[in-house]
Amino acid sequence: MLQDIAPYTFCNDFSWAEPEATDRILVYRGASVLVSLGSDNCCESEGQADATIHFPTYAMLEEAGVAGSVSDGECLHRADGTIPKAFLLFTVGDTAYFRCEVSEDALDAFIDGETTEGMAGERERGTWQFVPTSSLKQYVPKYRAFAGLVGYEYDSWYATRRFCGACGTPLVHDMVERMVRCPECGTMEFPKLFPAVIVGIVDRERDKVLVSRYANREYKRYALIAGFCEMGETVEETVHREVMEEVGLKVKNLRYYKSQPWPPSSSLLFGFFCELDGSNRIRLDDHELECAEWIDRSQLPVGEDYSLTREMMQVLRDRREGA
Repeated sequence: MLQDIAPYTFCNDFSWAEPEATDRILVYRGASVLVSLGSDNCCESEGQADATIHFPTYAMLEEAGVAGSVSDGECLHRADGTIPKAFLLFTVGDTAYFRCEVSEDALDAFIDGETTEGMAGERERGTWQFVPTSSLKQYVPKYRAFAGLVGYEYDSWYATRRFCGACGTPLVHDMVERMVRCPECGTMEFPKLFPAVIVGIVDRERDKVLVSRYANREYKRYALIAGFCEMGETVEETVHREVMEEVGLKVKNLRYYKSQPWPPSSSLLFGFFCELDGSNRIRLDDHELECAEWIDRSQLPVGEDYSLTREMMQVLRDRREGA
């Protein structure tokens, strides 16, 4: 899955580290991230032939005036009144990734052809572009693509936590943890995750599995039943409720499989396998789903192992859901 980046490790311990020249800066516009696409020796050793992504260094953006030239009023202050150069988001392996405020005009000039020092020490010209974060999974190395996805999750949180939701006062960043607070009313905001379930349902009597297609979405391939947890319920209760709401079925013998962070929606996914309990007649919620049907295991799609859904489908194809 997308978070499987071994031998590299992901660490999001919070600290007030200053960015060094070679640290990476993740810059987003909407749901797109600034990258340079090329080739890299690290991927040749992994036998990869896909395009390789690079993120700019702090030195590049500072020299080009992209970083460190934003007015005080546009920056998130620390609780002690100072303005940090950048916020450390996390490290992947030995590489640190930061977020900082940028000058949009300088950024446009940088993208449009400013000569900058390349990632491998060569001079590059006009190689920087914004690509959708949803496309990062097609690039290598995988650990770097993962950084771009998780960085988007953090960037979105910081970008939408400028002012207090209770009184409108500009927020300040806490000194000891990743949290913003209101200096007037004391409201605190922490990064939020949205728990959700992915459900693989098996009809043991007929040896069929349930698949669905989402309604009103571009994604038209098979999916499993899924949904977000509501306040006051457990993830197990969410499984029963979502299955009943979307396809009108009862299930039993829930077995937890594994979890997955899903940065595009700031979700934490919990995978469950379970069995049909009673009638297999589907009552479709056509607001959520375009269709739902029972199919043979051999009809389940293979490949695209970056998602929990696809991995669970492979488990169902291999009849390993009870292992």
